[in-house]
Amino acid sequence: MSRIRLYNLNVSLEDEFDRALKREAAKRLGQEPAALRLVKRGVDARERTPRYNCTVDVELAEGTDRERLLRDLGSNAAVPEPTPPLQAAPGSEPLKGRVVVVGSGPAGGFAAYVLALNGYKPLLIERGKPALERLRQIGRWNAGVVELDPENNALFGEGGAGSFSDGKLYTSSRRDPYIPRILELFVECGAPQRILTDAAPHVGTDILSRVVVKMREKIESLGGEFRFSAKLTDVAVNDGRITGITVNDSENMDVSSVVLAPGHSARDTYEMLLARGVALEGKPFQLGVRIEHPQEIIDKAQLGRYSRDKRLIPASYDIACNAAGGLYSFCMCPGGITMAAVSEPGCLNTNGMSFSPRSSGYANSALVTTFEPADFGLKPLDGVEFQRRFERAAFAAGGGAYATPAQPVTHFVRGLHSPRKMRGTYARGREYASLSELLPEKLNTALRANLPEFDKRIRGFLSDTGILHGVEARASSPVRIPRNQQTRESGNVAGLYPAGEGAGYAGGIMSAALDGIHSALAIVARHARD
Repeated sequence: MSRIRLYNLNVSLEDEFDRALKREAAKRLGQEPAALRLVKRGVDARERTPRYNCTVDVELAEGTDRERLLRDLGSNAAVPEPTPPLQAAPGSEPLKGRVVVVGSGPAGGFAAYVLALNGYKPLLIERGKPALERLRQIGRWNAGVVELDPENNALFGEGGAGSFSDGKLYTSSRRDPYIPRILELFVECGAPQRILTDAAPHVGTDILSRVVVKMREKIESLGGEFRFSAKLTDVAVNDGRITGITVNDSENMDVSSVVLAPGHSARDTYEMLLARGVALEGKPFQLGVRIEHPQEIIDKAQLGRYSRDKRLIPASYDIACNAAGGLYSFCMCPGGITMAAVSEPGCLNTNGMSFSPRSSGYANSALVTTFEPADFGLKPLDGVEFQRRFERAAFAAGGGAYATPAQPVTHFVRGLHSPRKMRGTYARGREYASLSELLPEKLNTALRANLPEFDKRIRGFLSDTGILHGVEARASSPVRIPRNQQTRESGNVAGLYPAGEGAGYAGGIMSAALDGIHSALAIVARHARD
């Protein structure tokens, strides 16, 4: 039998799902499918009545002219591509030292997994602590019990910054054939089975923190090694090739290849690399604020009379508007919390995250605009200093104890200054502030020009209960480490493989994981095993 993939099958929420899905597939094909498997299911809330939008693989009846059927169905059908394995034939170039992965976020973690799966026994070094120690530290810091640890926080530690985010497992790189492998590994490590078929899979920090531990155990069982509280502090470059690294300013080791996945907040790593002659360049990045609403406002706007339907998850939104340089939502967290995501004393950066139930009663999202090198400077690290400038201003405006400067969105738009108490989820407290005095003028202009359009698309977006928090400065990296498109090595240092968000090549858990996978496979294709 032959197989075909059908897209955009719509099933009413009122129907018995499995039966209705089979009926819709038969209607589309003009025949009963011999077998049917759900590939993806999402909720389409664009119409007055929400419905499931599904992708399925079907086995066609014997004798069906598949090619004719594909022509008739057009863009609503395709032949499903096989998912390639994460193992590949090794290259022939001998290793002259250890294969090291720097950083245990999605890029570094998946790079280490692929290398271990292929027999390369990588060493992964992580400047922060293991996941459970990290969780305890963050909880105690949010409660005001301990001081900020610059090496173990919401940005550094096992799992990287991705472990303290909304836990969304989808990406714009939808055609990458390794996406199913990532989701399958997450499930093997304890994520719920539903992420394999959810159109917008989500796990949450509570599950992710356990998944990364199981993934570490898998890597170790394959011969990999993890070292925590192990910070990359120097690199040795000889004749255009990386030959060694220094850990914690004291331990030197010879290396053959290094997957560099330090995350977009490793500012000291950028400074060290630049000092050692590794090519870096400034790149456009996003900076903005985080807005939080009661979840019921978003649910009512998006789901109408279905807003309390228990079959549906809390509603989300994804909006982009183009006036005055543009403004778009980013990392939207339905049922989530706002939080401080900081690694440097005296700097304040906000973020959003959620736990698996998404039950906080609040929804939050970054509202960001893009800043170009012409906005902040043409030197490689000018963007980092630009971020710091506004993080320091936010820290001071919040009172110097990691409370966030905040303001109702209605006050911001109308230019009001009327201090009041503001409800929400930010654990370190809010201090009323006129945010326009703290933010770059380009962002102020983009917010004022585009927020009315946001309100047209999400009724109630501009309300007194919508609270803006400043500042969200680390939505993406302001630095890129240029690399060779074919070999994936640094443009001027052989053996150094920049990967993930910190290298300027990803923007989220899945895209970073994919980048790490491809970098690891490049090493496999080049080098023989020991």
